[in-house]
Amino acid sequence: MTIELRELRTAGELAALPELEVQVWGSEYEMVSVNVLVATISEGGVAIGAFDDGVLVGAVYGFATSDPHVHHSHYLAVAASHRGQGLGAELKRHQREWCLARGITAMRWTFDPLQYGNARRNLRELGGYGISYHVDHYGPLAGINGALPSDRVTVRWELVGERPPTAEHRVVAVPAITPAEIAAASVTALDARFAVRAALQPALDDAWFLVDVDVGASCTYTLAR
Repeated sequence: MTIELRELRTAGELAALPELEVQVWGSEYEMVSVNVLVATISEGGVAIGAFDDGVLVGAVYGFATSDPHVHHSHYLAVAASHRGQGLGAELKRHQREWCLARGITAMRWTFDPLQYGNARRNLRELGGYGISYHVDHYGPLAGINGALPSDRVTVRWELVGERPPTAEHRVVAVPAITPAEIAAASVTALDARFAVRAALQPALDDAWFLVDVDVGASCTYTLAR
């Protein structure tokens, strides 16, 4: 697989991104319009597309925050045909290089703590750490999010050096759940949402960090401070 990564700036270059978003998230509700992409990118944001033989197969998009040294990475999208090949992490690393070239030393974004594959990439592969928990953060969503409350964890990624050292750790068990069950908003998925919320929200509110996830015969998150 030969993938070309390039920055997208103009409306014409960005036109394919909303279509990719709908393909990945399964709903137009979460689509970022081209005019919003253009506006935020012109004010210090970035969109990077991944192209396979000229076809957009992945993208990462983020924008400036109130802290000039922190970039908010709003979404990472990879087409189903190109998942499981490390493209998501590669897009994040390319975004990291873009940030560092502009004096930005940290990145933030949110992820669904029920999506354990995303958690693994954020916490283990990239070395980010969860800093806060948000109940129903984006309100009602559809597509792959189903009709579950849109709980999210904000993760911070230090682009220079490593995440803060920790001296105390604890492991919490969380329910095994699949993306298909989440999309279907099954009773099992709803129960899992409440169980993960109960396990993580009080700890993150009490200055613990989320630092690792393990998905095997049983699923666990590791908290530290």
